[in-house]
Amino acid sequence: MTRYAALLRGIGPATHGKMPLPALAGACREAGLQDVATVGTTGNLVLSSERPQAEVEAIVTAAVRSFGLGNEVFTRTQRQLLMLVSLAPFPDAAAERPGKLGVCFFHKDPSWPRTYLSYAGPERLKMFSSHLIIDYGDWLSPSKLTIEKTVGTTMTQRNWSSVLAMFERLSA
Repeated sequence: MTRYAALLRGIGPATHGKMPLPALAGACREAGLQDVATVGTTGNLVLSSERPQAEVEAIVTAAVRSFGLGNEVFTRTQRQLLMLVSLAPFPDAAAERPGKLGVCFFHKDPSWPRTYLSYAGPERLKMFSSHLIIDYGDWLSPSKLTIEKTVGTTMTQRNWSSVLAMFERLSA
């Protein structure tokens, strides 16, 4: 049995009215996924399944669609999250400002653009497999990074606190 995290893109107040996260968890259980639980309010689920990752992602996507929504779903295995958490590229940010340390989740390893490989800031970037980890620092102004446009594909982003919460739930 493999443990998974499922991250939904674009979840917020407008979607909560159409799809309360406990109802989504119930729909996933009805579809055959096990140990389904929500983590936080931003579209995070943890669950278990003997099915391959692509099938799990398709099942959660179908559950989302059953509520009339088209939010994209990104999945990670417990092992993939362990590797990400173990990497911890910016330990100072993780300790001092985990809410300003972002992790962008992509479906597959993108071809990282040269502009990010040689990026000089003000944010600190680390590319790891299908993740872009961003230390936004203590900047008062919003970031000018245009991640999806620059990378050329969609993603969903969570802060380090949310990533740790999902990992802890998967490990419990």
